[in-house]
Amino acid sequence: MSEIIFDVLILAASLAVLVKSAIFAIERIVKFSKITGIGELAVGFVIVAVATSTPEISVAVFSTHTDNIGITLGDIFGSNVTNIALITGLFLLISPIRQIERKTLKTLLPLLLASSAIPLVLLITQQGSKFVGIALLAIFGFFLYYAFKFHPPEPDNRQPEQGSAIKQLVYFFVGIALVIISAKFIVDSASSIALTTGIKQSVLGATIIALGTSLPELTVDIIAVRKRHLDLALGDIIGSCITNITLVLGLVLVASTISVNFGILSSLIGFAVLAPFVMFLFIRKAKIKKWHSVLLFAIYAAFMFTIYEVQFLFNGIKIG
Repeated sequence: MSEIIFDVLILAASLAVLVKSAIFAIERIVKFSKITGIGELAVGFVIVAVATSTPEISVAVFSTHTDNIGITLGDIFGSNVTNIALITGLFLLISPIRQIERKTLKTLLPLLLASSAIPLVLLITQQGSKFVGIALLAIFGFFLYYAFKFHPPEPDNRQPEQGSAIKQLVYFFVGIALVIISAKFIVDSASSIALTTGIKQSVLGATIIALGTSLPELTVDIIAVRKRHLDLALGDIIGSCITNITLVLGLVLVASTISVNFGILSSLIGFAVLAPFVMFLFIRKAKIKKWHSVLLFAIYAAFMFTIYEVQFLFNGIKIG
């Protein structure tokens, strides 16, 4: 019993360090973007999205290295559900902006469909291989090209941010180093809890770890929305989902020596398909209504219930 308590304390402390260090890294890289003049759309889609996904990337690296792939698969798909159903539902509820600009929709809607279509294709094909991983990394490369090619920095007559871009990059890498170290402790403690309690790694990753690694998105996006930067928040959320399902999962499949059968994760992946598609249906008319948030929260509640119900009925999910 004392061993479980110790592991839980290590997990909680590591998650706290993970989130704090990720937020620090995000603040530095955003300031770097202002100094260098990178536009807000590119910041949301790429820089902030990738930065807020560093916890998922770090957890993926260490869980794959230690053959605890169930944790990172649960984290990847669970984080996407958490991002859309919980975090987006929350910031849409409190947003002072109730109308999305048409030019923003033109960019976001295809990315939302991609966030839903990619896990659907994985579920249909079922088998995860190194070839699939390489294809996902190629899609992420196209995503970067899309973000910078079609959304170049916009002219800005305001006084540029003062400071050293190199200094901000150094701070950014310090923050990332702390993220990586704390992620290793998260994987170790979570694996120990899963082994002791009988909770399968994929279930733990899809719920507790996914919520913890999604806290940077939650913090950044609520701040952005409160300051009336709704485009930045939407870009971060959708960009993070694309990053998780392409870059993070691609790295896992390329690096892993374990064969992954996505069909076994059908309940988890099903929600990762459903949440972005429902959000697509909501925002395609450019209007934000409070009942949209209520339904997104309901999807998240159903997700949590389903994941633990599967754990209870079938004694968890095995990978491969």
